[in-house]
Amino acid sequence: MLQLRVNELDSGILDLLGDRIYITGFTREEMLESHLTKGIENWSSKGLYDYQDLEFYNLKNNALLIVRKDKKEINRYQYKPVYRDTIQFKDEQGKMVSITFTIRKSSFSDHYHFLTEKTSLLFNNKDELDVYLIEKYSIKYSY
Repeated sequence: MLQLRVNELDSGILDLLGDRIYITGFTREEMLESHLTKGIENWSSKGLYDYQDLEFYNLKNNALLIVRKDKKEINRYQYKPVYRDTIQFKDEQGKMVSITFTIRKSSFSDHYHFLTEKTSLLFNNKDELDVYLIEKYSIKYSY
């Protein structure tokens, strides 16, 4: 439940409070930033959830998520699309198939996220993603 809520946020703050997570949601990044810098109460949602480990690479495009512990920021997550394409290739049975994929880059790390309708993979850096694209689809891109 918590993972689904985090994935649907347009932007938000996750405050870790012991074995609970308090989420403050915002309609966009600018609203979150004005809340932090000016103290404006412009949030769009709030919720309290039991703690669970989360994956942050399935956030919406451009959504900013800030994680805090004891009111101190410990991490920021944001993935911005850098490339989108449709490719044709032969699958394991030798049939021609096509997929549409999106490559997203983390704004706060070297991570890249490869996303299709059925696949969501996180790579530590561009080189790892490039190796995957060549090995899996025999393609190379500049992005």
